Amino acid sequence: MSAPAEIVERIKKLLRLARSANPHEAQLAMQRALQLAEEHRVAVDALNPDAMAPLLTHQDTDSLARLGYDRRFAAIITQRFFRVRPVVRFAVHVVDGWPRGGEKLSFVGTASDIEIALYVYHFLVRHFGYCWRLHRGRLRNRYSYVHGMFEGLYTKLADAEPPAAERKARGTELALSMDGYIAQHIGETSSKGMADPSAAAARYAGYIRGRQTEIRNAVKAPAEQTLALA
Repeated sequence: MSAPAEIVERIKKLLRLARSANPHEAQLAMQRALQLAEEHRVAVDALNPDAMAPLLTHQDTDSLARLGYDRRFAAIITQRFFRVRPVVRFAVHVVDGWPRGGEKLSFVGTASDIEIALYVYHFLVRHFGYCWRLHRGRLRNRYSYVHGMFEGLYTKLADAEPPAAERKARGTELALSMDGYIAQHIGETSSKGMADPSAAAARYAGYIRGRQTEIRNAVKAPAEQTLALA
């Protein structure tokens, strides 16, 4: 179970107090910070005591009868590389005037990160479909093709990432904050895996196309966050 955001902030406050010129106060503050961190399984070395807690929110996609694999693959990309947490939720949509149960995605993150992630998500959903239409005359297994595209794009993005230690330092505290936000505003979640592709030729063709995919910068990203991929 993830630590609530208020616990993380208490630990950070204690770490700041641990810099006190008063040795007794500094020692007590550090002891209490380490105690809280151990109780709530928080990695102290991954926290920046001077960083302000991110202001989190969430934004929902449209409700559908079910979220197809194109949308699920696109959501995985945004979670892994674009600083958001997409959560699948039950939703009600209307069919012929009657309410029906369905699914929607809630993207959790800061407002600016969600804006970028939603752009990437919708672009990829359209792009998966567009690329399949170009190849479906020669290939027959759409799922394997899209799965391959996902793998190709995923590895391309991973190749362009900063070193693991730098990535961990940037992402750990945000992930803890999002865990607390989801627990408070959305509730319990569960994970669902994707089926393995069955058609090797379609998967390989999709992988090559995924490696060739360029995500264009249609929204203004922060200076340290790059969307366009070489």
